[in-house]
Amino acid sequence: MIYRFDRTELDTGTCELRHDGGVVHVEPQVLAVLEHLIAHRNRVVSKMELLDEVWGDRFVSESALTSRIKSARRACGDSGRQQRVIRTVHGRGYRFVADVTEAGEAAPALGPTAAPTPAVRPSATLIGRSVELDRLEAALDAARSGRRQGVFLTGEAGAGKSALLAELLERVDSGGEAGGWMVLRGQCLQSRGGAEPYFSLLDALARHGRVEGPRVVEVLEQVAPSWLAQIPSLVDPDLAARLEPRVLGATPLRMLREGADTFETLAASCPVLLALEDLHWADDCTLDVVELLVQRTGPAPLVIVGTARREPDRIRGLIAAMTSSGRATELRLGPLPAGAVAALVDDWFAGAAVPAELHDVVARRSDGIPLFAQEMLGTWVRDGAVTVDGGVVAVTVPLDALEATVPESVRELIERELVRLEPDEAEVLESAAVAGDELDGAAVAAGLGRPLAEVEDALATLSRRQHLLDALGGVEWPDGTVSTRFRFRHELHRQVVYERIPAAHRARLHRAVGEAIERGYRGRPGEVLVELAHHFVEGGDLARSVEYLRRAGEQATARSAHRHAAGFLGDALARVERLPEGEERDRAELRVRLSLGPTLVATGGWFGAQVLENYERALELCGARGPCHDADLARYGLATVTELRGEYERTEALLLPVLDAPPEELVLEARELMACSTFHQGRFERSLENAFALLDRWGADDHSALMARLAEHPAASCNSWASLASWYLGRSDESLHLAERAVELGEQNLYALSTARVQRAFLHQFRAEPEACGRWAELAGALAEEQGFPMRNAQALILRGWVDAASGRAGGVEGIAEGLALFRSFGARLTEPYFLGLQADALLAAGEPVEAMARLDEALTGMRETTRSFFYEPELHRLRARAVTASGGPGAPESARELLDLALETAERSSSPPLALRAATDRLRLERDHGEPGPWRPIVAGHLARFDGQADASRRRRLKKS
Repeated sequence: MIYRFDRTELDTGTCELRHDGGVVHVEPQVLAVLEHLIAHRNRVVSKMELLDEVWGDRFVSESALTSRIKSARRACGDSGRQQRVIRTVHGRGYRFVADVTEAGEAAPALGPTAAPTPAVRPSATLIGRSVELDRLEAALDAARSGRRQGVFLTGEAGAGKSALLAELLERVDSGGEAGGWMVLRGQCLQSRGGAEPYFSLLDALARHGRVEGPRVVEVLEQVAPSWLAQIPSLVDPDLAARLEPRVLGATPLRMLREGADTFETLAASCPVLLALEDLHWADDCTLDVVELLVQRTGPAPLVIVGTARREPDRIRGLIAAMTSSGRATELRLGPLPAGAVAALVDDWFAGAAVPAELHDVVARRSDGIPLFAQEMLGTWVRDGAVTVDGGVVAVTVPLDALEATVPESVRELIERELVRLEPDEAEVLESAAVAGDELDGAAVAAGLGRPLAEVEDALATLSRRQHLLDALGGVEWPDGTVSTRFRFRHELHRQVVYERIPAAHRARLHRAVGEAIERGYRGRPGEVLVELAHHFVEGGDLARSVEYLRRAGEQATARSAHRHAAGFLGDALARVERLPEGEERDRAELRVRLSLGPTLVATGGWFGAQVLENYERALELCGARGPCHDADLARYGLATVTELRGEYERTEALLLPVLDAPPEELVLEARELMACSTFHQGRFERSLENAFALLDRWGADDHSALMARLAEHPAASCNSWASLASWYLGRSDESLHLAERAVELGEQNLYALSTARVQRAFLHQFRAEPEACGRWAELAGALAEEQGFPMRNAQALILRGWVDAASGRAGGVEGIAEGLALFRSFGARLTEPYFLGLQADALLAAGEPVEAMARLDEALTGMRETTRSFFYEPELHRLRARAVTASGGPGAPESARELLDLALETAERSSSPPLALRAATDRLRLERDHGEPGPWRPIVAGHLARFDGQADASRRRRLKKS
């Protein structure tokens, strides 16, 4: 048989396609698709039917069919925009619409198939939405020239948002290699168990990466390793090993920027269309990426199109913010006017003559909502109330009776139609509604306890005949289970079905579906944690719901989505309380609390009572179990909290049992924290010992997942603590070498780098080197500002304020106050007495000794409330002596002597030559002005000699002159 159409010939005998006289080489599936569409050109052919006819039992994705349709159009000189030969019927399938002449054998029958769907004539453009479609295409044209575009399609359910987006994607897909568009499509899913952070964006990248291959993976590995690590299906073991050290220390701002950078980098090689459906269900992290992509001002051939209802305040606010700035456009899809509804009715009946009164009924009762109109027409045709015969549409019942069959809403209409389903179909549809907006046949079959083939046949029938589902192609689970993926054609269909299921039966279905997914994803549960949590929560399985909520919380923490993590983990903790008392319940609670700790810190700061109570309870749960890994984790978590709260002795007491216990990796983390704690106590030799205990065993390829929760690098951190401790021990040159090494190691992790830089600035402050201190504080502050590290930014502000004061510039005191206020806002008290000492030093330089004394009194009081000893205590006493002297008054010299003696005593107790030297030098100066300096000159000389030639040359010169 030879079919001729639109300057094209399809020869089924020779399997050749000729256009304008020349042979066009296409894949066999392209010829098969064309032949089937031509053979059934009197009707719409569903996607499922084409998949079955062309690929048979092979499971392929819907994108494979879309690709063949695109190739068929291109081979025939057609396009997605023109649709002269193959037209898309949105929500149904495709129809061959070109005029055909035949030669050769008898033509195949064009009679109706078993599906009782009326013949329809799809239109090349969506009825009543041509203006919106033109604006979308204008956005594509603008993006091609490098002007990024954001377009939001908004409207109520059934207004045609998804259909309009599908039409746009159809036209973009038709560009193929010539158009060069990369289409990334993400679906935001409604989840009663909480939204998975970044889900729709990660899913869009994963789907494209699995189909198109290396490009997405290459870009993600280059600019977004934290994102790639969250897509297990794209990561092989070798790549996972490369990613592991790179993703440590991820922060919310890093995740946000990596996400935006991914889409911009992809757009650097070809235009990108990012299509996101149902943004009203999107998580906040996804919306943050969308907003950043739209608001950035740099050129990029990038279009973001999102569909959304306007009811949620956060969506309405987001769209308003972006449109008011001129960065995005909102296209509101209101009701169709009566003329457009009439055209929709005519289109439904393939151009047959439709009575005007039928137009009026549909327009009046549908309120201009396309979905409502289509559901009405389908209902009437299935009931026989409206028929088509000989190109004429007839209403077989009185119009008032016809109108009386229409309920007040599309939801009620759908409910009425569901009652008509056969019991077997209804049962399958209920299990499908429980499985989700998108569902796999295997999950539905498991919910029913029926054979997969039988259930998928029923799902296919619901797709072809009832038009409730769309088939998306084959899917394979990690355990090898192969089935077909379906999607509810409209969210309202699933909602209505789901709400009709009795509660007890619905819970049973959720458990069965959850258990099936759990088995199928046993090797890669990270891909479906939120889905599993949802099913077991709704299924009333407390133990499993706690487990998967906890793991979903940990996953959210790994994505730096701390608010989401807090929601999952808080829900898990509430459900733990409903478990039966006993060891299993205690173990479940302990695991949740250990996961919850870092999240509470990230969302509420270190000083909140909830953080302390959480770790105290975790340690209590471990109490009766003796030494174990969980107990060590609880001790480490609690020790981190107490350290940042300034309770250094308690930190040390908590860590001591961990140092002698396995596992080895936790011992190293404990050493790092012990180096920090003992330094703050002024036990510098002990701090150095702990730091080197870690550094001596740390390899170049080592890393710590535990410390990554705090975004730190243990080796960089220990080099910093060793650097500071070395200076306090009088080893000036060694302290600089170790500080340089800390910065080098910090390059592996941006937060660790900000830490190393600010610690380097601290070192130069200790050394009384304002210029160097200011330089490193600027570097630390710039990185902290850029990457969103507020704690490091606060520290940098304080140090820059001190530098200004020490250099005689105005604003130093105010700068320290600003940084200190920011620091306190996090609830941490770590090094607060030191910062107050810097503020007092700046006040002394500004000639305000009374205010300086007030700050020093505050520092000493705070120190005594949290710890018995403090590394900066000698300096606090020395500075107070200066403030007393500067304020004058009777007894000032004697009070200053007592304070300097106390400073010298505490410096000697800490074995710190530089602190002792400073106290002794100030005492020499005091005696030179108010007493007898002679006895103090040899004392100062003795302290200077203890530097062993490592004191700064400038300081030695100054001291010798004294």
